[in-house]
Amino acid sequence: MRILGLATCVLLAGALPAAAANVDFSGTVTASCSIVASTNGTLALDLATGDTLGSDETGGVAGSVTILSIGNSTLTVGAPTRTSSAPVGYVTANEVVEVSYAGASGLSAVTQAYTTSQTSRPLGTIAASVLTINNRITNTSGFPAATYTTRTVVTCAQP
Repeated sequence: MRILGLATCVLLAGALPAAAANVDFSGTVTASCSIVASTNGTLALDLATGDTLGSDETGGVAGSVTILSIGNSTLTVGAPTRTSSAPVGYVTANEVVEVSYAGASGLSAVTQAYTTSQTSRPLGTIAASVLTINNRITNTSGFPAATYTTRTVVTCAQP
């Protein structure tokens, strides 16, 4: 009798409705573009000619930024400038300051040969990707001993 009662309880338990609950998730993704990291570069003198000081010369180091874009964005690389004061004997009239860059991963289609001008590129959604930036100063009059610095402003913005 006990076995029959136990079997009946098991059968009745199987007939009861199962308890259920929904577990919902939501998230909002907003269009944005951000520069999540940056690394400064180093200029080095071309010892063969003495008329180029650049990050792609032997001993120089390129700078970089890491860009993350969600949705349509615009990447702008500003015209480079020399930010250091001209040392005594430096001929600024013969100076040309240029920037070049190349992207990797989601920015692999973004490249620019050396230019003195600001450039802009449209971006879509990309995972965090590195843009490598080179600067150089050329001057046919050469470079007196001093510290020279350049700056390129990189901007990523929604249109």
